[in-house]
Amino acid sequence: MKIKVWTDNNNRLLNWAYMNDSRPVGSTDDGQQIIEIDSTDGLYENHASIIDGQVVPDADYDPDADRPTPEASPEQQMIAALALDVAQMKAVKSSD
Repeated sequence: MKIKVWTDNNNRLLNWAYMNDSRPVGSTDDGQQIIEIDSTDGLYENHASIIDGQVVPDADYDPDADRPTPEASPEQQMIAALALDVAQMKAVKSSD
């Protein structure tokens, strides 16, 4: 498949997009590159370089560790607090 890549002055991957396979590989009119790849694995924006038309991910980058953990909404926090209160009341009542 072919993709268009945007890089900085150090060939660091800033952004990418799928391209039509009929587009030629090489530089584009807007100064970017079209490259051909087998898989989008390793296309980590700001954590990969484009070297000789190949994507080279940073060796020490772990995309799973970089993924933000979702925070509970205020409603979810309130429900959790109420559930804890109910559980504590049931525990006190059952010990009587």
